[in-house]
Amino acid sequence: MGEVEIRIKTGAQLREKELIKAALAGGKSGEEALAALLQANYRIVLGYFLKLTQDPELAKDLTQETMVRAIKNLRKYRGEGKFSSWLIAIGSNFYRDELRKQKTAEKITGRQLPASAKQPAAEAVDIKRALLELPAEKRIPLILKYYHDYSYQEIAAVLKIPVGTVRSRLHSAVRQLREQLVEESAGTHRRTGY
Repeated sequence: MGEVEIRIKTGAQLREKELIKAALAGGKSGEEALAALLQANYRIVLGYFLKLTQDPELAKDLTQETMVRAIKNLRKYRGEGKFSSWLIAIGSNFYRDELRKQKTAEKITGRQLPASAKQPAAEAVDIKRALLELPAEKRIPLILKYYHDYSYQEIAAVLKIPVGTVRSRLHSAVRQLREQLVEESAGTHRRTGY
């Protein structure tokens, strides 16, 4: 990492800390600072949910709900990590809660509820569908690591799990994805004759 790159990163981190401080102070400038923070991190959170759900509308809804919860809980931000990591932690927790509610509803009614995020239309080997078939506990760390370049420690902090659990879930997720894609590839070759 070059000296210029380090200065830019440090400048961005300082700016973020200043915005957080102003947002916590409240008032008109606090509202503007909070708006700037949320705007600066909106694409990061939306991108995370797009990868996680493969459903643009659901991703937008989850991102909006994450932003609302961040506004309500801003005083709980301890400043230990990046603001975007805190937002992703809020969104991940909300997403897991929604999945739990859906599973409970499915058990009560005895049938699956329609979920647009479950089956995108595609017949070829499809990494998106394979990702969606992973359980959330494996999919979330995988997306944070390989799409958002989080470290094991950052993932552990976001998900509130030990680093060893992060490593285990990532290893298991990659193995499961590999197996699914090999199976689908073999099935495609049998159907098409290639």
